[in-house]
Amino acid sequence: MRTYQSRIALDDESACALDAYGDLFGRALRMLHAQRRAGRTIPKPEFMRRLNLTARQYNAVRFTLDGMESSLRELRPVRIDDLKHRTNAVAKSIAKESKPATIHHLKRRMASLRTRLDALQEASEPRLCFGSRKLFNAQHHLAENDFASHAQWRDTWKTKRTSQFFVLGSKDETAGCQGCVLTHLGDDRFAVRLRLNGPARRYVSFEVRFAYGAEHLATALRLDQAVSYRFVRDAKGWRMFASTKVLDTPVTSRPATGCVGVDLNVGFVSVSETDRCGNLAHSFNLPLLLQHASSHQAETAIACCVKEIVGYAVHAGKPISIERLDFAKKKAQLSYASPRTQRMLSSFAYRAFERTLVARAHDAGVEVLHVNPAYSSKIGRQKYARRYGLSVHLAAALVLARRAQKFRDRYVSSDRGHSASTCKDGCGHVSINAKETNGLERAKVEPGSRSRASLDPDSRKGRGITPWAVGGIPIRESSATRVRPASMALSPVE
Repeated sequence: MRTYQSRIALDDESACALDAYGDLFGRALRMLHAQRRAGRTIPKPEFMRRLNLTARQYNAVRFTLDGMESSLRELRPVRIDDLKHRTNAVAKSIAKESKPATIHHLKRRMASLRTRLDALQEASEPRLCFGSRKLFNAQHHLAENDFASHAQWRDTWKTKRTSQFFVLGSKDETAGCQGCVLTHLGDDRFAVRLRLNGPARRYVSFEVRFAYGAEHLATALRLDQAVSYRFVRDAKGWRMFASTKVLDTPVTSRPATGCVGVDLNVGFVSVSETDRCGNLAHSFNLPLLLQHASSHQAETAIACCVKEIVGYAVHAGKPISIERLDFAKKKAQLSYASPRTQRMLSSFAYRAFERTLVARAHDAGVEVLHVNPAYSSKIGRQKYARRYGLSVHLAAALVLARRAQKFRDRYVSSDRGHSASTCKDGCGHVSINAKETNGLERAKVEPGSRSRASLDPDSRKGRGITPWAVGGIPIRESSATRVRPASMALSPVE
């Protein structure tokens, strides 16, 4: 689903018609929710007759209420875990505190958290506050919220509860929605005819311009796709949101030729490209500074960064591999995390980055592959960082690209015996048997390899150098080069 928005220029009469539509939609929404909470069910024809609604308008009200309730049900486990973590954090603070006054306030805080936790666990149905709880609680603190009187707050409260309405579309209706018919006039201009249910006026017509997505909407209208609309009123007037199904785009990327791994970090994005055998072809970093940035600045920075990544993938003709992460629980625990962790997670907009990357890659015909991020940084540091002269983050992006190609990379913990390879200035090779010792024994140099003392310019002349380490690991040439020659390519093994 893709959504585009536009600001609507209306005259006073049309604006009043939309205000009346929003008031009717809000009353129907609250009435339907009250019936569900009370356990009563009014038949659809009777409900429509009471409020003078059409069948499509009733379906839009029910669809909106179902979405609000389902979102609260999905967030309920996360909120319960958050309250449990907060309660445990306060209990630890009480155990460490010695001042009686501070302990008293902490106990009050714990009692409040437990009350909220019990209410959330016992609630069988989601609780909704139309108009937002923040604005509802503002009536108890009028001066702090810039309200001169309770009557002023009440007017603002009523306006907030009627500030939007939804028009549901269907692919078997005219222009994808009989309640709001959109007609393409050319370029980015569209004509809108919104159906009303008032006795005086049956329709209201106006024109809109979509700065983005005009071509997509015009194609959706031509293909008779369903288009749904949401109208939202803010301080500047009414805005119109048009949502329709994403158009099918042929995939042009070829996984058999390699992959582009993307590793999102705090402040930058690491990108590593592999060839068909999983060897490193190219790597680079892109800046992405989101800390202390506003929401619009963050969206712009993410869009510019994603544009570079998708353009690179299109030029290479390879799919993009990203990690599958979920920071919802970690961000819910910000209240008791360290200040550094709070700043990092607050500015780590992985969900927005992933959503933008998937959308732009779909439009460009590039496939996006989600892989498991487990131990990607540790494996990259252990196997590829020194070998290719990469940073840990670029090496992690390389691991993600190899995982998308179904190449296995196993992380070997430090307490297990394994063979480690080292090199110096890209000249020669030393293979050391890194067996577990008690700290008194020295690492034994394998027969056939050379110690570091023998790696001088004179001793290297005329002597054979083994080009492979134990386990098929190629020699690192230098920290300046990142592209492996074909003769020393990395084999797709563990």
